[in-house]
Amino acid sequence: MNKKTRNSIFDLLRIVLTLLVVNVHIRIITGVKPNFLEPFTWVSVPLFIVLSFFLTGNSSLKERIRRLFRPLVFWSAIGFAIHPDLINLKNIFQQMATGHVVNTPLYYLVLLIWFTLINWIINKFPKSFKIIVYLLIISTALFLEYSSLNYNFFFPMMTVVEKSYGRFVELIKYVPVGLAFGYLIKKISNKNIYLILSVSFLIIFFAVSKITVPPDFHFSGLITLTGSISIFSFILFLTFLKINDRLKNIINLLGKYSFGVYLSHYLLLEILLKIYPKTKFFITALPIHFLIIFVSACYFFSHFFYRIKVQLIKV
Repeated sequence: MNKKTRNSIFDLLRIVLTLLVVNVHIRIITGVKPNFLEPFTWVSVPLFIVLSFFLTGNSSLKERIRRLFRPLVFWSAIGFAIHPDLINLKNIFQQMATGHVVNTPLYYLVLLIWFTLINWIINKFPKSFKIIVYLLIISTALFLEYSSLNYNFFFPMMTVVEKSYGRFVELIKYVPVGLAFGYLIKKISNKNIYLILSVSFLIIFFAVSKITVPPDFHFSGLITLTGSISIFSFILFLTFLKINDRLKNIINLLGKYSFGVYLSHYLLLEILLKIYPKTKFFITALPIHFLIIFVSACYFFSHFFYRIKVQLIKV
């Protein structure tokens, strides 16, 4: 989005979600104990997908695929440059197919590409039939989760497939959620509706929290679904609020580079630990302090990387 169309609340959501993702990946890479932020990570990727399809809707397939495929190729190449021992045809193929051999957060791009293609196909259907298909996607996904069919099918597979396509079913249901919100915001401008919607799904969230979460790959179940809908409804309510221009500019600037932080943080942390392995002691002792410092460094890197890219394009 350009400066005129950017919404600071959505950028603020990006920043918070990026912080949560980086936090959990720090724990995964270093093996330190989870901190108090980790329980909130369960909504991070679902909300990223909701926001993605809410903002892009039925945009050009070619443009959308290009915006996803290019960073997938580039940051995969950087990942292999950092892990040259993993370079072979099999791993390269698996990385492009799953995004989970090097720089594992790239699985998100792979799934978004598939979701975009599937949504493009669904858009060829009549409008009334599309609604049925979207509802069928959500209900089928929940059935596969609670029957454990999805988990039992993917769990025995190799890790790269399990961690990527095992999450396919768990995350595809957030595509129609994002599209539904995109349709709703065009039709209803009363902010109180979104607050009511948020509270309603929060009540449902507490009701379904008594239901056992099925075995999963992190994102399954009604708890995650209703919680994500409640949070995003509240986000839409907040978009009607006015924000101080100075604060708005800061949020928009950070929001602009959040995607870059998501793409680069995993590799940057691996490099940091290779150069300074004792960093783990600092992470263990002061996890939140390190998180703030590291995320700030990632944002600085993303800004620096963006400026270099702009200069190269001019040349």
